[in-house]
Amino acid sequence: MKHAASFVAPPIAPSPETEGWKLLADSSSPLDWNGPEDRRFARFRDEDLERPIIDLLETTARRQPDKVAVLDGAAALTYGELWRGLSGLAETIAGRTRPGDAVGILLPACAMAPLAMLACLAAGRPFIVFDPHSPRDWLARVLEDARPALIIAGRDAPDGIEVPSAGIIALAALPQPAGPGWRPAALGVDDPACILFTSGSTGRPKGIVNSQRNLLQRAAQSINAAHINASDRFLTLASLGAIVGVRDVLTALLSGASIRLVDPQRAGAREMTSVIRKDAVTILFAFPALLRSLMAAAPEQAETVRLVRVGGDTLLWDDVDLIRARFGPKAQVQLIYAATEAPMMQWFVDDRFRGADARVPIGYPLPGNHLAIVDEHGGPVPPGEFGELVVESRYVSLGIWSGGRCRLQGVEHGAEPGARVFRTGDLVRQRPDGLLERAGRIDRQVKIRGSRVDLDGIEAILRGQPFIEDVGAVARRAGTHGAPIIVAYLCLRPGSPSGALDDIRAGLDAAPPAMRPARIHVVPEIPRLPSSKLDNQALQAMDEARAAEECAAATSTGSGDDDPVSRTVAQVWQEVLNTPVSGADDDFFESGGDSLQAIAFTLGVEQALGLELPVTLINEAPSFGSFCNALRDGRACRYTPLVLLKPGHALPPVFLIHGVGGNVTEMLPMARQMTYPGPVFGIQARGLAGNDPPHTRVEAMAADYLREIRSRQPNGPYYLCGYSFGGLVAFEIAKTLHSAGEDVGLVGLFDTLMSPLKWPLRSWLSILWRRAGRLLAGKLPNGKRQPATVKTTSVLRVSSSALLASAKYHPGFYPSTLTLFSPEDREPGVPTLENIWRKHARTLTTIPVPGAHATMLSGANAKIAAARLTAMLARMRGDQAGKA
Repeated sequence: MKHAASFVAPPIAPSPETEGWKLLADSSSPLDWNGPEDRRFARFRDEDLERPIIDLLETTARRQPDKVAVLDGAAALTYGELWRGLSGLAETIAGRTRPGDAVGILLPACAMAPLAMLACLAAGRPFIVFDPHSPRDWLARVLEDARPALIIAGRDAPDGIEVPSAGIIALAALPQPAGPGWRPAALGVDDPACILFTSGSTGRPKGIVNSQRNLLQRAAQSINAAHINASDRFLTLASLGAIVGVRDVLTALLSGASIRLVDPQRAGAREMTSVIRKDAVTILFAFPALLRSLMAAAPEQAETVRLVRVGGDTLLWDDVDLIRARFGPKAQVQLIYAATEAPMMQWFVDDRFRGADARVPIGYPLPGNHLAIVDEHGGPVPPGEFGELVVESRYVSLGIWSGGRCRLQGVEHGAEPGARVFRTGDLVRQRPDGLLERAGRIDRQVKIRGSRVDLDGIEAILRGQPFIEDVGAVARRAGTHGAPIIVAYLCLRPGSPSGALDDIRAGLDAAPPAMRPARIHVVPEIPRLPSSKLDNQALQAMDEARAAEECAAATSTGSGDDDPVSRTVAQVWQEVLNTPVSGADDDFFESGGDSLQAIAFTLGVEQALGLELPVTLINEAPSFGSFCNALRDGRACRYTPLVLLKPGHALPPVFLIHGVGGNVTEMLPMARQMTYPGPVFGIQARGLAGNDPPHTRVEAMAADYLREIRSRQPNGPYYLCGYSFGGLVAFEIAKTLHSAGEDVGLVGLFDTLMSPLKWPLRSWLSILWRRAGRLLAGKLPNGKRQPATVKTTSVLRVSSSALLASAKYHPGFYPSTLTLFSPEDREPGVPTLENIWRKHARTLTTIPVPGAHATMLSGANAKIAAARLTAMLARMRGDQAGKA
């Protein structure tokens, strides 16, 4: 057996910056030690590090033009299409910008995003990837500092974004190829190529600049370590706005493999696991917290996965066990330790090196880097002790992008020509076997759901809010092995109003999600050390004490201290939402829960109490007290079509009909933000609870739901809305009511499609798979194994019945008005709602809603959708009053 504990010290001359360092040696064993040593692949050569990325891609594209290079579920690009499309886009970029200008990319995780990145390099321009999920205020600050000359986006002009001098390129379809004679522009391998923004210590963004050489080194070491070849199908679940996402795209494309893109912020865990199986993924990258969700959501092994690559946060040995249980004993685990500034370490995890520490060591030093562990004075630490990890290499980032150019602020030059120094701020030590262990940070940077966050930056944002006298922020783990969360402590100014905390929380909406504290405590004084630094131990003790007190108070709410149901539900509630229950009226969704967390909560309660619960129960009983009462009096498995989503009075109710999965959770965010005075009811499908079979025809479903509607509202006007498949049911109910002479006020269809068999086959299959997979999204708190009582079968049964019902349905004609709520981000290959419904109604009214099909009713889009639906109802009420 080759053993990785043998090392040879790398030659390096001391410099003023490195004098006194005790250098760590590269492993004498190859990169693929304990990995896929016998797998055939084309090794990435050292001389290829001197070639531009676009030249290497062209070689691959000409060798295999018909092989799929990039796919996103809705579209796929072959290497030939990728090359032709990027050539045309590069020609446009070069014509609209000057050398040295940076180009911004504001695209979701779709096939066009890698094309845009490569087109920038082919045009000789560095690219900046912006995360489209960032709040508009944060994005505006990034753009202000980045100053891109041009932006490539999915539509003409994102709301609230200042258009740069060269304008915006709307990249909605594959660009036409460049004219004859086009050749890529010259971009040196040591010139700025990629700029990625993280949160800086001041609360403002910080753009880190990497060269082509830096990017190529990461791709080369990934290919040579994992033996990636053209037969691999790569799934990356990292944001393309992070170095990991950029690295994975280049790794796959420069090895001739296929890369599958999924947006982890939009897709659910079950959708992602469905992609792994459906697309026969062989290599998967995910951050540990997301990986735990995937493993909890995967009831079956995915035998095609040969390698699971993990990075960005602490990996536990328990995670390794779960990976092997979910992906099979042959699946190897590769842990990668790196920063946006530099690659540093990796290894293929070997159980023989497992010790008492629950954390997996971060790996062996990568070749090409000089690493040292130093104390606070820059001197060497004794063997086996912790110190700060410092990296010196040619592959360290070039500097910071600010004001539209690369600045060398904070860059230390190393002893070798072209080498730079990166002080990681991580506390590490090297074990006798050569592996490095990480203990934490010397500064205040933490990883939250894979995003690097600076606690000083969070404090800076909070200090900018009114009413705050002093603030402190710490990172803690939710539960024993849970994901890190941010806890903030606020000292308010004297005389602050009673609603000050609500205003402060609202002010945090402009910050990226990873920078928003999960818990906020108001305290009379922030504990500090004599040096004026925060007393982190005291802050953490305060949080533990408060959480314990609040949880103990919640478990006794309404039922006595010894009630096991309340105690258990409160514990799972806190694990899922990272916040304790404070009373019986606490609402799950108002406490921060979403549809994915609702499923995680239900599964956790199932496992803890040994019950079998319907996925609809949290919709019917969203408050802590009502949910516990439902468990106690046996209402858990009864089917109730109507679910009150928002109370109201005086005006007729609004009925919202479920999508293809049968659950109304996805419509709940919109319903709760409606200002319409009347009540809002959701209608959920039969078959999600109990043993009732699901409906198999739209007509039967409509008749069943109409009986429930009339039992609640005997006379019109009726306000009916349906999301996706539910729009077909709403349409059928409206036809029945109109034929009976009833007053139908509104028939609202939220992105309801028709006749999918007439679409292009690729579009139809990809959309069906993606939407069906989203229905199965779910995870368990703290990465626990999924219980056997999960209702994947009921959701699948309802979904498949709905899909078959839609295929058999013939809508006919409705002699009145349909209101079409259309997502602004249309999926490629899908006809417009107007084209679908024009022949089925007398008149159409179209209302745009931000987002795509899967996101138009969630997050910030839900608030806009609620406002536009409420406005439409108000106009209808005015029209009816005028007629009366």
